[in-house]
Amino acid sequence: MRRIVFSKKFILFSVIGVVNTFNTALFSTIYAKWIQDNISSTLGYLTALCIAYLLNTTITFKRKISFDAFIRFLLSYIPNFLIYTVVSFFTINLFHWPQFIATALAAIIGVPVTFLLMKVFTFRDK
Repeated sequence: MRRIVFSKKFILFSVIGVVNTFNTALFSTIYAKWIQDNISSTLGYLTALCIAYLLNTTITFKRKISFDAFIRFLLSYIPNFLIYTVVSFFTINLFHWPQFIATALAAIIGVPVTFLLMKVFTFRDK
């Protein structure tokens, strides 16, 4: 585990994760001006996910962009999406915390899980 956490790929993935977290919060906040918070959270997450795919494919894992990899990328993010949805639901609806804090907390929990899925499923060595 230590080797994975201190690897160049994990560091790049984490930096892109910070960008992705910011993008999720930004797009969620923008969408929330027109639609309900929980729906805006989902749309913000999906928008940022598309950006994250492009960044991780080209920078972290240095692969060509492909539809097949994009589908595996989306599947790899299902656990992270579930973490994000549950954390957002509780922090926004029960604790009435701001959207940005909900997003940041979900990212702290979901990033390590997602990286491992990316490494072994989405961008595995052939």
